[in-house]
Amino acid sequence: MPQRIKHILFLEPKSSHLHVYSDAYIPRIGCLVLATIMRNLGYGVRVMLEEVEDIDTNEFGEADLICISSLTSTAPGSYQYADFIRNVYPDKTIVMGGTHPTFVPDEALQHCDFVVRGEGEEALVELVRCLESGADYRGIANLSWVEDGQAVHNPERPKAEDLDVLPIPDFTLVPRGKMDIMSIQTQRGCPWDCSFCTVTKLNGHKLRGHSVERVLDMLEAYTKIPDFNYLFFADDIFNVPVDRTMAIMQGMIDRRLVIPWAAQMRHEISKQPALMKKMREAGCDRVMVGFESIDETALELYGKKETAHDVERAIDAIHGHGIDLHAMFIAGADSDHPETIKTQFEFAKKKDLATSQCMILTYLPGSEDTIRYDLQGGEYLSHDWSHYDGHHANHPVPNMTRYELVNTVMEGMKGMYAPHRILYKLGSAAYNALKFNKREATRQLRNGLLRLNGYSILQRWFKEHKEYLADLRAENVSLAPDRYKRVLLAVSNVDVSRVLHTFLDEMNIRVEEYSEEKLSALKDSDLVVMAGEMVDDVRARFQNLHIFPVHDKNTRMDRTLTQLGILFTENVDKVREAIAAVHFQPAQGKTATAGLTN
Repeated sequence: MPQRIKHILFLEPKSSHLHVYSDAYIPRIGCLVLATIMRNLGYGVRVMLEEVEDIDTNEFGEADLICISSLTSTAPGSYQYADFIRNVYPDKTIVMGGTHPTFVPDEALQHCDFVVRGEGEEALVELVRCLESGADYRGIANLSWVEDGQAVHNPERPKAEDLDVLPIPDFTLVPRGKMDIMSIQTQRGCPWDCSFCTVTKLNGHKLRGHSVERVLDMLEAYTKIPDFNYLFFADDIFNVPVDRTMAIMQGMIDRRLVIPWAAQMRHEISKQPALMKKMREAGCDRVMVGFESIDETALELYGKKETAHDVERAIDAIHGHGIDLHAMFIAGADSDHPETIKTQFEFAKKKDLATSQCMILTYLPGSEDTIRYDLQGGEYLSHDWSHYDGHHANHPVPNMTRYELVNTVMEGMKGMYAPHRILYKLGSAAYNALKFNKREATRQLRNGLLRLNGYSILQRWFKEHKEYLADLRAENVSLAPDRYKRVLLAVSNVDVSRVLHTFLDEMNIRVEEYSEEKLSALKDSDLVVMAGEMVDDVRARFQNLHIFPVHDKNTRMDRTLTQLGILFTENVDKVREAIAAVHFQPAQGKTATAGLTN
């Protein structure tokens, strides 16, 4: 039956807990892009971003279609709004999208009519047209819905290659005075594949971008918006490819679009001095780099393809070009313990990072870490999605309790934003002002105020989480690193199987060849190390297996061996020695090698 759709409301709920960006909102642009598309097609639209305005639920009644965008940490709020709409306005059609509904659509469909998975610009337009005309929507790619009590998930469409077909996001759709930071996304995708991240699962590995001219046109449109004073490039990796980034910088200079801005980058920026120089000329005052750790084993586990030396070199190079750095770290890798986390904070202080954050490793739906943990039968000690924000520990970890992990991280953050570190920056600002060095005085004042803001957030966080920390202290649970005693090996690739056998022998782990007859007698202390292509079939036929998937097709598998070894011992040196032994094992008259990374 055709539906009347004249007015569409786009809602983006906020997290219910304090987080690192609580007082410095950097807008996501998904809702704004979709709203601009629908507005340009002639629909009335309203964008409600809870981070910058109170939500007036009376406005829900004015919309014919309500689209809710959700992260994992904002899922509880998203579901609450959706349930409210269903109860109060049962005639309204609710569509959900964003990272969380994309990876757990069955869950989201308990609260809405449709889920648009992944990139939704085409799917939403097609869905609205089908609803208006009464046409069959069951052929729309990326769409999920419930039919006859069963969730139906259509395949995803190919990723859009030409982003220039998308309109410039219209920030005037947000009430004036509510937001002074504008986000611009010049490309989607990421060629790397960090284990904790969902970007490649959502947007793919291939970089797909706007043309340089279109990026500059967007920037020019942004500069005409009242109250705009800062720009954030929302690309996951802005400094790749270098030639394109250089062209954007030069275009900003040529078209007199030099404004203060920040962007996310990787450590390779340290090898691109010409780019850093051009960035500085184009107004860059801050880069945000996800270093994640300075511990080599943790970097290997995360799949970062970088070393601690790369981290230090990048920091020095960025500082050397007069650009401030917001460094992002993670704590909670299987190799971490309180001392490695404390060492990380001391390193950050020594490097005089303008600002930094340390998030607790969180197994988000869709990430490689989460998939592997689930296959191993991992236990979640919290199913409250609002805790999946990087400031809570939701699963047991080796080497420390959840309380030790959370308290060490948050106390370390307090040290980064301690009063004397705030005063140091404010004093530097005053000194440079007296020297009539306006640019440096402004820079140091900004850093001092950012540190003051960080101090304020942390004080409030500890007050808000007093009961949470007390509960964690009483829990006193950690993950035993020696919980597995035997491996059943199911890998048909001869070379990969040989490497695994050698490694496990060096680790003194009992290994047996896999057979389905043995599965009926498995214990909780048994781990099935299995080729990735076998996993789905075996999981469908046998329940409660602890599986470690192996996706390697050759012997370049140091990362896999590190992930496997850390399940059996907290002794990282033992794991490294076992990997080294694999490197020098003769195979078929030659020297076998596990390579650098998989």
